[in-house]
Amino acid sequence: MNRLYNAFKRRLMLLCMTILAVIITVIHITVYLTVKNDIEEQFEMSAKGLVVSIADTLMINIEEYKLFIETRNVDSDYYKKMQAYFAKIKANSNIKYIYSERKLDDKTIEFILDSEPIENPDYSPPGSTGPNDPEREATYSTGKPSSFKFVEYSKWGRLLGAYAPIFDADGEMLGIVGVNIDASYLYLHINRLNLALLACYVFILGLSFLSLSKYSNMILEPLLKDKLTGAYTKRYFENFLRSEIDHAIKNRKDLALMILDLDHFKTVNDTYGHPFGDEVLSFISGIVKKSLRPSDCFVRYGGEEFVVIISDANIAQVMQVAERIRNAVENSEIYNEEENIQVRTTVSIGVSNLNNWVIDAKELIDSTDKALYAAKTERNKVSYHAPPGRNL
Repeated sequence: MNRLYNAFKRRLMLLCMTILAVIITVIHITVYLTVKNDIEEQFEMSAKGLVVSIADTLMINIEEYKLFIETRNVDSDYYKKMQAYFAKIKANSNIKYIYSERKLDDKTIEFILDSEPIENPDYSPPGSTGPNDPEREATYSTGKPSSFKFVEYSKWGRLLGAYAPIFDADGEMLGIVGVNIDASYLYLHINRLNLALLACYVFILGLSFLSLSKYSNMILEPLLKDKLTGAYTKRYFENFLRSEIDHAIKNRKDLALMILDLDHFKTVNDTYGHPFGDEVLSFISGIVKKSLRPSDCFVRYGGEEFVVIISDANIAQVMQVAERIRNAVENSEIYNEEENIQVRTTVSIGVSNLNNWVIDAKELIDSTDKALYAAKTERNKVSYHAPPGRNL
């Protein structure tokens, strides 16, 4: 298999793998965002349900809560009981912070209860203040539970949470209860998902690469080869010839070109019909391919005309190959089933090569065409077009 074909194969695999990677990336982003939003919504619903339950518990003993607001005694049994209650909730949920607070003014809130141990840096002692924000204000202004997705706080980091109002027996709003879920809980789930997706992607890409490696020839051949004869197409030939000439000149290698034309092929078509003419083309192509090396490039140039590019062989060797092909065609018979006869045909071959006078694709094709023209004057002949003043 030649260099250009392998280059086409690499490009095909690269293109397919790139397209697949883009598709997988789009799918991954879509799945990631969808699952992330779903998890956030589940966290939000869970936080909202939980905060309402905590507010209800506080309102059962609302007088004790009101007394604590006045005393702020962290050594009291009530405070210890509430911390134990908060600790139990945290142990059985994704909640990281639980606290109660009240609004001092539009910009400031005052903390009342806090689930954090006193020695914890995040602990907010009763009476300490903090900034009000839109998430809190939604509950303060409406007197109804509210929830919010992840918000970045300078002190506590990225939090999702919910608030529920606390009312006394007279219906006066004493403040709110808040619960927060830290972003680490979200990314714990997301990272697990990413690992699972990554394993799937690696499997898909690996399987795709192996499949492309195995079946890329099946994809390329219909694109680059003639269906009837199995020879490469003229379009492929043009690219390949330029590539081979550049390689030969750069590496100082021999390069030769043959053009083969079936003799009296129009007569075959007119006498026996085009379907049999196709059989002849296919049969002759098989003969030619058997005479070539895997590295040689066999091309259907048009109609009954074929081209062979032979590299790394001197002109004498190339002429031997051409003569072997001519002789094999001459001595072969093709059975015509409809007429019940054996049909013979011959081929004329023109040969030329790179030299000091022929140095590019156009010149090489023109030189080989001249050789073919000389061969066609006698038919069933191999002819070499020598540079001026030189003989084979």
